[in-house]
Amino acid sequence: MALIYLLSIPILVFGYFVGRRYIQLHTITLRNTLKLASLIIALYIIALLLFVNGFLRESLAGTIMSLFYAFLSGVSIGKFHSQQDKKKAAGYPLYSYKNPVTHFTPLLVGSTLIISGFLRIGWAFDFDITPIRLFSGASLVLFGLLSFSLHITPSLRTKSILIIDQAIDWKTFLDYHWLGEYEVQMIFENEVDRSNNSNQIKSVITIQVNPGERMKLERLLAIKKKARDKSNT
Repeated sequence: MALIYLLSIPILVFGYFVGRRYIQLHTITLRNTLKLASLIIALYIIALLLFVNGFLRESLAGTIMSLFYAFLSGVSIGKFHSQQDKKKAAGYPLYSYKNPVTHFTPLLVGSTLIISGFLRIGWAFDFDITPIRLFSGASLVLFGLLSFSLHITPSLRTKSILIIDQAIDWKTFLDYHWLGEYEVQMIFENEVDRSNNSNQIKSVITIQVNPGERMKLERLLAIKKKARDKSNT
């Protein structure tokens, strides 16, 4: 058991590095998700077949699963740290759309994961903690904490806009258009494709507006657009 904990240290550090530097949830597509799910299922089936046919001992299988959960724990710690850094760099909150769904969904998901994680560690309160219980439970708890830091709807702050795990700098803000009384479309400078010398590529974000807050958001966007135009002159 001590060997498993010792081996888990570099795995945790590696997972932390991956989560902090390379995991970008806002870029995930359905296709990539299906590919990853297919890979995990295939690996699980292969491991199960090896175990059933006696090629994979139970102790080795448990060690592999423990290290896998340790990696997930490291990923969640790294991603959570990255989210906190983005939140601090984004400045003070200015506006975000609020309704019961957007408010309670992250709370419900995160709380469920955290409670499940602690129950997994204690396994119905017998508290016979093993490495696989510890790391699998810890990964659930940490993913629950991570879910609290994700922004389902755009959060407009003084220096940038946070959405899911993406931070969009106000310096890239180009213009905005009202699509209705309670909906506004924001246009941002995204990137320049230098490979074919194409024009500027723009990204668009649509924001829902709470009743009675249109004028507040209108003033905010007008100020930010004026500041952008002034910086370009």
